[in-house]
Amino acid sequence: YDSSKTFSQNVELTDPIISRFDILCVVKDVVDPVTDEMLAKFVVDSHFRSQPKGANLDDKAFSESQEEAQASARPDDSKILSQELLRKYLTYAKLNVFPRFHEKDMAKLTKVYADLRKESSRGQGVPIAVRHIESMIRMSEAHARMHLRQHVTEEDVDMAIRVLLESFISTQKFGVQKALRKSFRQYITFKKDYDGLLLVLLRELVNNAVRFEEILSGSTSGLTHVDVKMADLQAKAEEYEITNLEAFFSSSEFRAHYELDEQRRVIRHRLISFSGGRQQIARRHTPVSAVVVGIVGHYQMDT
Repeated sequence: YDSSKTFSQNVELTDPIISRFDILCVVKDVVDPVTDEMLAKFVVDSHFRSQPKGANLDDKAFSESQEEAQASARPDDSKILSQELLRKYLTYAKLNVFPRFHEKDMAKLTKVYADLRKESSRGQGVPIAVRHIESMIRMSEAHARMHLRQHVTEEDVDMAIRVLLESFISTQKFGVQKALRKSFRQYITFKKDYDGLLLVLLRELVNNAVRFEEILSGSTSGLTHVDVKMADLQAKAEEYEITNLEAFFSSSEFRAHYELDEQRRVIRHRLISFSGGRQQIARRHTPVSAVVVGIVGHYQMDT
């Protein structure tokens, strides 16, 4: 996929055919150390959980102990549905829930459509047509139906707009995408979960601070905590178009590992001392299998 060409040139489909799709997802293998690490960890954890238990007693005992350690570290999420209950939920929603639109929500879709039409005439990407209004209506109704709502709410409309915008922007040339994301930022960032990404970015800053202290002092044996400037995390986050960190600072994942000092504008992370002068980044309820000598962190991705 050549990002310097239009979407039509890459896929060799005409605009009338492309416009029949509600969503277009351009999946590219972009090298990014942060997201690559998150993906690799998710794959490794998934493989570990799915592998069969050992055939002999020693392997079996080790496998069970690892599973118990990971199970104790994972939070008990009562919102997770079983496969059987999920099938019943979907069937009920399809048969019994038929959401209806409010007039103010239709006005919002109309405004977004007009803005998109104006931008699509400049970017030489996928043209925006009346079909895309119908796409947003269908997605809004689908989102409301998944929540068993008989009326479409503003949240449903904003989610549909966000999905369509991500689809539209991904089909633009690389040089146009950044400007579009800035113009439609209020919609694109709606209810997006950046906590996993921000944790990785913050852990990287903490690791850099510990290494810097070790270079200056020659040892980190007397180091009890590390402070990271909020401005440094904000700058890192803006590289991924994340501008608001308030939700992240109030999340349970952040509070479990860090302390926020708003007066000094720093984020503090406590360190645990080990023999031999080494330091380990402090973690709560960390699986035994994840304890590695050195400066490491362990976080779980929400799937």
